[in-house]
Amino acid sequence: MNLWNSVFLGALGSLLMFTGDMLLYYDKKDYDSKDTINSVIEIMKNVNTNRLYFGGLLGPICSFIYIIGLYHIVLISQENYLRFGRLVFFVNVIGLILGGSYHIQCAYLGLLSRHDKGDSFKEFLKFLKFQAKISFGIMALGNLGLTLMILSEYTILPRWQVFFTPLVLIILTPIVDKLPKGLHIIIRGGWLNLIYFIYYMSLMVYLLI
Repeated sequence: MNLWNSVFLGALGSLLMFTGDMLLYYDKKDYDSKDTINSVIEIMKNVNTNRLYFGGLLGPICSFIYIIGLYHIVLISQENYLRFGRLVFFVNVIGLILGGSYHIQCAYLGLLSRHDKGDSFKEFLKFLKFQAKISFGIMALGNLGLTLMILSEYTILPRWQVFFTPLVLIILTPIVDKLPKGLHIIIRGGWLNLIYFIYYMSLMVYLLI
């Protein structure tokens, strides 16, 4: 696996996972940021069942592609810091495996919401929120490691590349949240995958120049 192929697959994985997000809950009416979870559930309640199936299944498939893309962390590591690079790669992998599992279970929000929203649904939603905290927490830890590697010059990348890392781009979330209706559900709704896509595209530009 060379660096270019790993970066390309990372970009592909992020774009496909973004597509999965849109299949699950895209709606031209958008969702309410002040009550995101309930608003998204109402959208998914009316989404075509085949969309939910396909959108959910993209989760683990894209995670596999994503993981190959994450191997670039090892490939860009300076020789003296290769062990640390492998550790950061491993943490990111765990985060994305959990993230892919979380994604596929989001399809249940749309499927179960069509039926009785009783105790079973509430228990499932509680577990899903718990999963989100764990998976996003580990992903944040992995992204912190990647950002520190670039800042500390543990990689072959220039320091300015840090501005395109997911950890830095996530800071723009409040700005993205203010986008007008229509753009909001596309950009904000898929933001967690779009920041990875931006990061991988920045790596492609670096490799080309």
